[in-house]
Amino acid sequence: MNAPKDDELKQMEEEMRMPLSQIMTNTISSHDTAMLIRTLQPAFDELRESYENARFSHSGKPFVKRPSLLRLLRSQLSSYSRVYWGSSFVVFVMLLWLLPTHDDVSLEKAGSMFTLALPALLLASLAYSFRSWNKEMRMIESITPYPPALLLVVRTMIVIGLNLIFGIAGSIYMNVHVASFPMLPFMLQWLSLLLLLSGAAAYVLMWKGFKAAFACSFILWAGWNGAQQRAMPIIDQTLSHHFVALHAIVLAAGLLLLVLAYRRSFGTRLLPN
Repeated sequence: MNAPKDDELKQMEEEMRMPLSQIMTNTISSHDTAMLIRTLQPAFDELRESYENARFSHSGKPFVKRPSLLRLLRSQLSSYSRVYWGSSFVVFVMLLWLLPTHDDVSLEKAGSMFTLALPALLLASLAYSFRSWNKEMRMIESITPYPPALLLVVRTMIVIGLNLIFGIAGSIYMNVHVASFPMLPFMLQWLSLLLLLSGAAAYVLMWKGFKAAFACSFILWAGWNGAQQRAMPIIDQTLSHHFVALHAIVLAAGLLLLVLAYRRSFGTRLLPN
């Protein structure tokens, strides 16, 4: 019973000895490698075509969403914790609770509270936003389809936007609770300083980094409020044309600095030291 099987195995061994000996003794040459690549090239081409077809839909639009400023804004908004949003809202509610709402409240008193509190909240928000702004984080954030400096500008814009919402809400609150309240001069008073600090912080941030930007904004905030406290007893802000012109110039300067910082962010490849 076993003899036929043994004979078959011996016959197969004799048949395979010659091909196997050639494979074991002959080394692979560069010519053989080139032939193998040429043989496999059609399969590679088919894989490339199938990959390209998978990337695009029938309408020709890619499945992968392209980077956009709105998408960057959404991603940066999600990086802020609920504690930050909640703390900011609590501080704003406390500010509303401290505001005088009797009918004979003066513009100077209400405006000075807003020009003191809102920029202070802006500075605190900037410090929170860049609390991890170090060399290692800058290296990680540079791996992005966006200009790295644009990330800093967007974070600054988020902080500015939050304080603008708080300021507008507080102005509406004062207009509702105080009879004949001069809402527009009140808004001009706190908005001009807020935008000036925001523009200065964003612009200096692009050139010198966060520490210099924070220091510059803090000096402007302290100097502005100190000068306002000295000039308040001798200036009738509701009637003075100089008051409106000064705050309008400051507001325009703040907007100009924000625009320059935004444009600068696209030309800055590395983040400031």
